Amino acid sequence: MSVRPGAAVATLAMVTLAACTGGGRSGTAAPATTTLVSTTTTSAPTTTAAAPAGDPAGSVTLHATGFVLPAGGSGLRMLARPTDQRVTVRRRGGGGAVTACPAIDVAGPAGPGGCAALEDGHPLELAAWGVDLRAGAGGDATVDEVSLTYVPADHSVTLVTPARAAGSCGPARPCLAAFSITPAHAGSFSLDGRGGGARPRLTLSNTGPNGSINTLVTVEGGGNLSIRATLDGASPASLAYREESAETIPAFTAEILWP
Repeated sequence: MSVRPGAAVATLAMVTLAACTGGGRSGTAAPATTTLVSTTTTSAPTTTAAAPAGDPAGSVTLHATGFVLPAGGSGLRMLARPTDQRVTVRRRGGGGAVTACPAIDVAGPAGPGGCAALEDGHPLELAAWGVDLRAGAGGDATVDEVSLTYVPADHSVTLVTPARAAGSCGPARPCLAAFSITPAHAGSFSLDGRGGGARPRLTLSNTGPNGSINTLVTVEGGGNLSIRATLDGASPASLAYREESAETIPAFTAEILWP
């Protein structure tokens, strides 16, 4: 179920939704950017030969699955609010080299001098608010999953998708990614996103233990997109990103409050 700009939305569960696009139409003002300012110097990440002995009590994990990082392009940035400005990044599956850099804000450069190869089975511990993921040398990189584990100071998350050259995506080869947080919690979900063009489609879904769909919301457009939903916490909700435009794809930024 998709929604064109300005159209009403039918939803399953208690969900409210708003979507508007650019192009001269009036609509909701662009949401303010959340800047995550580091109060300490970003240090180089520490690579461990195996998974850490155990994640701290109270940890949550932000998952990004099924995506491609473009060669020579911008990266996928995942930011949170850890209590101690420290995150653990893990990769599972895929092909091609991936470089992970500590990220301390939404739009600024990745932490200089702190980047390292992110390999399957070799976690990185970063002194940062999150991670900036880019394709390494040798072309595009495919990733089955990257996870970001941290102890949350609050439930806000910022996602910035890669910018891509014209022809990178298309109806026959859409650019995809999906995001979720575990463990699941019940509560209110909100997303405010902004893009500079193209037509990103976002779908929030929440499937119950018996396979029933408890929440399903889809928004699509080239300007501001927003989602409001109530999640039951019975299972992790998934936020899917899909871009089918064959034109130049700008980065899309989503500010999210996840229960």
